[in-house]
Amino acid sequence: MIDHVNAHALTVRNVRKCAEFYRDKIGLKLMELSDEFAYLKFDDKPGLGLALVSAEGLAQEIPKERVRPGESLLQRNYFAVFLEDADRAYEELRQKGVRFVQPPATRSNGQRYAFFEDPEGNLWEISHFPKE
Repeated sequence: MIDHVNAHALTVRNVRKCAEFYRDKIGLKLMELSDEFAYLKFDDKPGLGLALVSAEGLAQEIPKERVRPGESLLQRNYFAVFLEDADRAYEELRQKGVRFVQPPATRSNGQRYAFFEDPEGNLWEISHFPKE
């Protein structure tokens, strides 16, 4: 039976470019890299990693109609990451050239959040609940 998730996989057009983004701008540790696949970890501990899979490579493994490598990305899913201070992370990431599609804002429940995207438009939300 399935008892955990090893990685979240993103299908991308340019594995190397995305891997460099996650390594150089976000700070993930690059564990494996080829033209068709990359695997990154948040640290050296066991746990969830990020896999980058080329759309063309995936289309060779499962029906091309399911992968649709020629289509543009539809923004339906995103990563959500809770941090100690999303505003500070926003400034640090922005200084590294990360493109934010939503600068820091506050939800009605007090949660501070911002959204950035990787080179292929995959969205990430960074957020925190301010301590009172």
